[in-house]
Amino acid sequence: MTDLCCFLAGMTRLLCPLILLIFWHKKTNARLFPAPVAFSICLPVFILAGGIRSGFNHNDYISYYIQQGLLYGIFEEGSKYFVLRYLLESYDNRKDAVTYGIGHSMFENFGAGLACLGLIGADNVNPDILWFNLWSFIEGSAFVISLTVLIFYGIYMGKSIIMLPVAMLIHAVSNASKGIFYIIDIPLTAVLCFAAYCCWQKMQSPYEIE
Repeated sequence: MTDLCCFLAGMTRLLCPLILLIFWHKKTNARLFPAPVAFSICLPVFILAGGIRSGFNHNDYISYYIQQGLLYGIFEEGSKYFVLRYLLESYDNRKDAVTYGIGHSMFENFGAGLACLGLIGADNVNPDILWFNLWSFIEGSAFVISLTVLIFYGIYMGKSIIMLPVAMLIHAVSNASKGIFYIIDIPLTAVLCFAAYCCWQKMQSPYEIE
């Protein structure tokens, strides 16, 4: 039964982002190209950030998680800004921001999915692994997509000087809280989703066909 849960957890993390992308495309007719771009960009970004993180001091775990949060906040949100601002200039619809966020989420879930599948046959697996990973996909995807909308809003409205640091800080706090005080992460994501929704509404064009 435990092996089945590991398998289902792995499939949840691998397939749900793809299902979400297909649903988003079918529902809104959004362009798909930003998703594979985001997935591809994440690989070198996470490798570089991981290499830097390996040099952090693990003795003070609070300091370690704060440094880790700042590192990934700057690298992940900074790379989103660079790609959306300079490499995907023609992808200037707010729907493209969501598609890019889904692609970023696909990369994060891909690694988690493989990790779950790698636990098949292990003896010390938490029986709640399936439900934990289902929730992690939902909460994590909402978080990543919402942050991407904030980044795009800053570019769209000419407010990146404010929105980019805010997105980096939110990411850093969330990342650090997972290791220090996890309960902060849930209300933070809820507030972030609301903020992203407000930004999404402000970017609506009167000529946009929903």
